[in-house]
Amino acid sequence: MAKATRKKLTRSQEDYLEAIWALVRANRVARVRDIAHRLDVGMPSVTAALKVLSERGLVNHDPYQLITLTDAGREAAQEVSRGHQVIRRFLSDVLGMDAKSADANACRMEHAADKALLERLSEFVEFFALCPLAGVQRAKFSAGACTDVPSAKRCGKCVTHVTKNVEKLSEGS
Repeated sequence: MAKATRKKLTRSQEDYLEAIWALVRANRVARVRDIAHRLDVGMPSVTAALKVLSERGLVNHDPYQLITLTDAGREAAQEVSRGHQVIRRFLSDVLGMDAKSADANACRMEHAADKALLERLSEFVEFFALCPLAGVQRAKFSAGACTDVPSAKRCGKCVTHVTKNVEKLSEGS
């Protein structure tokens, strides 16, 4: 789906697409009642939203029938879902938020984040997962015991250490 089209989707439309995407992945199709339950809205609200999404070419829907995503709808839903997952991972893995809070906050934040921010967050989460010191530092931070003050000298040593280890691993591959 073109970036311009994605930008024109409302937060609500993105939520509907993401819900449909999750239901289709789990059940191969989505139903109005399943979407209503997932989003905690009434079935008439779902029907109205599906009409708009259908007119935009994002869902296949006829009244009283199963709902599926078009290719464009699937692409938009995957983009929203990916953003949600990246933000959720950052909030839980890096900041140490509990899963429920991380998920709720990610749901609200995903609509405001642009593609560049999501890419940087994704890269940071991956770095954090791979850095041998990151987990130790986060654990200390989460426990309120972090007394280390970041400094260019200290961080430089860490980066040099990590770089050497990554180079050794790469040579061994």
